[in-house]
Amino acid sequence: MSRGLALTTRLLIASLWLLAPLLATAATPNQAPIGRWITANGQAVVQISPCGADLCGQIVGIALAHPGDPMPTNWQGQPQCGETIINTAPSTDSSGKTVWKGSVLDPRNGNVYQANIKLDAANHLELHGYLVVPLLGQTQTWTPFAGRTLADCHLAANATSDNG
Repeated sequence: MSRGLALTTRLLIASLWLLAPLLATAATPNQAPIGRWITANGQAVVQISPCGADLCGQIVGIALAHPGDPMPTNWQGQPQCGETIINTAPSTDSSGKTVWKGSVLDPRNGNVYQANIKLDAANHLELHGYLVVPLLGQTQTWTPFAGRTLADCHLAANATSDNG
């Protein structure tokens, strides 16, 4: 084997070895969207976790304009931190892919919407909220959150801009 070919082979093997963890964690259509997600507007982090056979999502981080700002409250005057805003159960769509169907709560006003949640090929969470007819709803794309949330539910400085 020529020296150049041997070097190329070693580089290829090393590259595959380094990429293996990334390839192993790529989203599959039937994977549950468990984890921490930054919302489409970048203002909150939601932790989606199993709750029995279903999935529930709680607010675990909130971005504030200023560090001393008070924690936002829900429509009942309670802090939004820790509030469960997503409740879904597994279902299968017409193509056989898993979709999580249930409800999503807007913590600002208490409105509850029907919701479908799934992961796209890029490992982003697609949340489609609607009233009665899915066609008339709205879809948001949430991204995985790798930043840090503080104990008091505040997001660490630059947590949303450094994410991703």
